[in-house]
Amino acid sequence: MSHWLKSKKQMLKRRRQKAEESRIFDVLFELLIWFLELIISPIRLVVWFMKGVGRFIGLIFDIH
Repeated sequence: MSHWLKSKKQMLKRRRQKAEESRIFDVLFELLIWFLELIISPIRLVVWFMKGVGRFIGLIFDIH
């Protein structure tokens, strides 16, 4: 029984270590995505704003 308990503890310890490694990679991946969104979002907002202004100006000067 003692041998089984030791092997069980070792297996659980390995799983925790692997889980901690995957958590670190998950956090780094999330930070990378968050950083890219911070860069891309303002650019997208400016593009959408310019498209809206362009359409509004087009409606004002639309002469039939």
